[in-house]
Amino acid sequence: MIIGSIVFALSAAALLFDPTAFVDYIGLTANESLVWSFRLTAILLIALATHMATTSRNAADPAFRRAAVVMVFVSAALSALTYLAPGTATTGRWIFVGIGAGFAALYVITLPIKSIGYKEDLTTSA
Repeated sequence: MIIGSIVFALSAAALLFDPTAFVDYIGLTANESLVWSFRLTAILLIALATHMATTSRNAADPAFRRAAVVMVFVSAALSALTYLAPGTATTGRWIFVGIGAGFAALYVITLPIKSIGYKEDLTTSA
């Protein structure tokens, strides 16, 4: 989840500071309303990136797994919606779709695996 958090944080920075470039990158036609909605999305991505990083490092396995299940759906939905978005299918759009699908697949693969980043209490009882 840490890598996903970093990707979301970088996306949020791009959306917040230069949303028009990102809109062009994924092949949409920029207008004032769309640019504004991408800036609002950036704020949500900041919250999600923070939550992902915190969950990855501090949550117990059950909470981590629940968050990973949510991220499977979020990543897959972002990929699907980006693919279905109106506009030109640019290389940037395909890269973004691939990244989202890749993260969805990684979350599915890691669900059965022990949480990475979780610090267990290794105290032994006497």
